[in-house]
This record gives sequence, structure tokens and C-alpha cells, in this order.
Amino acid sequence: MTAREYGDELLRRLLEHATTATAALGAGLSLTDGTPRSVAAVGVATVLDPAQWTAGDGPLWDAVRGARRVVVPSQDDGEEPFDPRRHAGFAELVTAQELGAVRGLVVTPGEWSGEEPMVMSLYLDRPVDAAVAAVVDEYETLLGSALAVVEYCAGEELKAEQMLQMVQYRRVIEQAKGLVMAGVGGDAATAFTTLSRASQHFNIRLRNLAVALVEHVGRAPAEGPDDLAQVVVPSDHDRQVAAQVWLALTARPKGPGAQRVDDEPTVPGVDDTYVG
Repeated sequence: MTAREYGDELLRRLLEHATTATAALGAGLSLTDGTPRSVAAVGVATVLDPAQWTAGDGPLWDAVRGARRVVVPSQDDGEEPFDPRRHAGFAELVTAQELGAVRGLVVTPGEWSGEEPMVMSLYLDRPVDAAVAAVVDEYETLLGSALAVVEYCAGEELKAEQMLQMVQYRRVIEQAKGLVMAGVGGDAATAFTTLSRASQHFNIRLRNLAVALVEHVGRAPAEGPDDLAQVVVPSDHDRQVAAQVWLALTARPKGPGAQRVDDEPTVPGVDDTYVG
């Protein structure tokens, strides 16, 4: 077997573990530098990922074009379960049998240099919850590292180096999650959901929000790659959002009489429903 063939097998096995950990119907990994393409997939993703890239339409494209995680149905606006008919081009390329029992989907783009060349997809027979989102977060990091090794072994050293730089910023996201947990309580999955919702609501990259939040609270630069060209420098808008998010979270009423219905930390404007 060639290095590429060994690498493809490694990626496929990791995707199988991700589907087992989430009781998913399938999972996929794609690269979008140049022509978007599926590089590894298991279960229904072997059909649904390539169909979306071919159609130029679907949740995978929404994630790449918006540079953000896409969850269907949305946890915020109460959309109906995943329905490909919302994406006409995609719907024309799949059958009801190929779609199977898919009722939920989460798509996570991995980014570096301002682009999102890696995309992980996970298809479920139910809506995405915080536990599933946490597993996706864990496997997206692992798959990013594995894909970097695969690309390196295949002779694409520059791409591999860039992907490893992207993975380094996962530590900053973990630090931001820790700040949310320390400030308002809750577990890691809930903290990530809070950050993800704020990222989508304010339309900034999750990585930028994490860096800005860590620097806002710590009053010092966040850790980053050794390559200065890969260092994330939050914009003024990013920093304003981070300050607003931190103020909203830490000023939130505490005590049993001020908990949300679902007991998750909230950011006004994203979700500020309390029970008092």
C-alpha cells in the first residue's frame, strides 16, 4: 500500500470511531482547497458528501461559504429536521433510499490562513445535541492532525504544516471553554455550545472569538503558532464581541432562581430566556 492508501484507511477508521461514539449514520471528511472533494467517508456520508460537492449546494457548502459550523436542524431557530429539498441542486442528486433516516447534521470546517480547506460532516437519525457537538469537536481536532500527517506523507509538506498550525489553535478554544466554565459553570460541551452560538450570532469565526476572549480576560496575548504569518490577530470587532460576551456571561444572575430552562449559559441577543 502507498502512503496515501494507508492514510485513507486511517482517516476512514477514525470516522468509523466517530460514528460509533455518536451512534451516527455516517461521517465524512473533505478538502475544499481547489475543487471541493470527499477524501474519506463512512455510512451515508459516502453518498451525501460527494452529492453536495457535485451539486454546489447543501449544508457542506453553507459551512464553507459562511466559515462557520452548521447544525441542522438549528438549535436556535427550531427548524424542521434535515430536509434536502431546501437545497434544490443537492436534492436532485440523492434518493430517499440514499438519504435514509437522516434527521440531523453537523458540519464543521477546519481553518487556517483565512480559509476552510477541511470539513467534517456527521449525519444523525436525530437532532444534534451538546453531547454530539462535544464529540465532533474532539474528532475534528484528531482528524485534522491525522489528515496533516497523511498529506505530509503524500509529499504535500506545506499543506501539512498549515494544517498543524490550525490544530494548534484548538488549545486556545479549549482555554476559552475553560473561561466560560469557570465564569458561569456548566460542563465543557455546554461551554462550547455557548461559544459556538455566540460565534454564529455575531458572525465571527469561532477561532477569532476564542483568541479575543482569552486575551480580553487574560490581558495578554494568546498562545499561537511559531509562524507569525499564521498568528490570529483579532479585529476591533472581534475584541468588542469578546468583551460583550464576557460581560454578558459574568453579569448573568446566579442562584437557583435565575437559571435558564435548559440550564445553559446565555448571551443576550443570542438567547436570554431565564426563569426567575
